[in-house]
Amino acid sequence: MKKIRVVVPVSVDVWNEPIKELYDQHKGSDTEVTVVNIPKGSASVECRYDAGWSELFTVLEAEKAESEGCAGVIIYCFGEPGLLLAKEKLTIPVVGISEAGVHFASMLGKRFSVITVGPSPEISVGYLEDNLERYDLAHKCASIRVAVMEILDLMGDPEHEAQLVLAEAKKAVEDDGADTIVLGCGSMLGMEKRITNELGVPVVVPGIAALKVCEDLIEMGLAQSKRFFALPPEKERTL
Repeated sequence: MKKIRVVVPVSVDVWNEPIKELYDQHKGSDTEVTVVNIPKGSASVECRYDAGWSELFTVLEAEKAESEGCAGVIIYCFGEPGLLLAKEKLTIPVVGISEAGVHFASMLGKRFSVITVGPSPEISVGYLEDNLERYDLAHKCASIRVAVMEILDLMGDPEHEAQLVLAEAKKAVEDDGADTIVLGCGSMLGMEKRITNELGVPVVVPGIAALKVCEDLIEMGLAQSKRFFALPPEKERTL
């Protein structure tokens, strides 16, 4: 049995059950998934500052997962707070949904666009560009477009939200030249088929991509290299 812990790096639990339902639909028969949020931090992650508030508690939950016998950890946020820290500390595979999603997209066409949600492009684009630079995939990204809404509003009117996301995806395809779309927020659930049907392009759901990568890494006995993600030294660290 592959035990995978999904850490949602926000201080609210509203996404736990929808994510669990998504993963139960797509996991392998020998995979067991548990979903937790963090006890403290930001209620949503829409910029670098939010990510900073959530990083430490995300890493602590990831450490707890390894200590409890989990075989892999998924950081379930497109901004991936704490991902690099957890890769250092843990010896089991740690996968972020952004890294999995954009790598999948890079194999499906020439140029992909990320469609995310947030208060404004000025707030929500920069830290996602940082991730693309780190993964050396910025040159394959046609654009990052923002459907302007608060992430927590995704729990509101699904049809209105879907229309906003679809409108940005259409601009990405028709104006920016994208041939593939990546949903740039783990809370954007159930929109992929509609976008594909209306625009005729593949849509990568990053949470599902991360699940499949994590399952395969466990199956192959692989995890992040300690030649690069060296274990941190033991010392006193206080909260």
